[in-house]
Amino acid sequence: MLPLLAIYALIGGGLKYIDDAFDEGMHSRRVASILAVILVVLWVALSATDPYSATILTAVLLGVLFSGKIDNWVFTASTGAIVLTILFLARENLLLLPLAILTIFGIIDEKGNDYVDSHRAHRFIEFFFAHRFALKLALLALCTTSLLPFTYFVAFMCFDLAYDTVGYLGTVELSKIDIKRMPMLRSLYRIIVFG
Repeated sequence: MLPLLAIYALIGGGLKYIDDAFDEGMHSRRVASILAVILVVLWVALSATDPYSATILTAVLLGVLFSGKIDNWVFTASTGAIVLTILFLARENLLLLPLAILTIFGIIDEKGNDYVDSHRAHRFIEFFFAHRFALKLALLALCTTSLLPFTYFVAFMCFDLAYDTVGYLGTVELSKIDIKRMPMLRSLYRIIVFG
C-alpha cells in the first residue's frame, strides 16, 4: 500500500510543480519537463497494471482535458502519450461506470475552480472548489459502495495533499526563508527553482 500512496503523492505534487512552472513561472521549466517524463512513466505503469488506478487517473485526465485546462506543451505532450498508451495497453483496465462518474465530477471541480478564481463566492463554495472536493466526494461514494477499494480514496487524498502542498510551498517567498547560512539548501533551492 505504501508504494501506491507514494506514487499518487508524487504524481499529484509533480502535476502542481509542472503547472506552476509553466503557468506561473515559479519553478524551473527544465526540471518540470524532466519531471513530466517521470510522471508519464508512473501514470502509464499504474494504468497498465492496476484497473482502479487506470480508472481514477484517466478520470482526472479527462476532467482536465474536457475543461480545457491542458494549456502548455508539456501537458499536451504528456496527455497525448498517456491517452495513446491507455488506448493501446490499458483500455480493458478501465471500469466504465466509475470512470464516467469520476470524470463528470472532475469536470464540475475544474469548472467550479475556474468560477471561484474569477468571481466572489461564499467562503464554503470557494473552499469547496479551490480544493476540488466534488471529485473527492464522488470517489468516497464509490469506495463506500464497494465499486472501488477504500485504499484508492486514501491514495487519492495523498495525491491531493501533495498537489496542495506543492502549490502552497510555491507561494512561500524565498526572502521568508533564511537560507543564507545554509549553502547546501540554497544550492538545492536554485537547482529546483531555476534549473
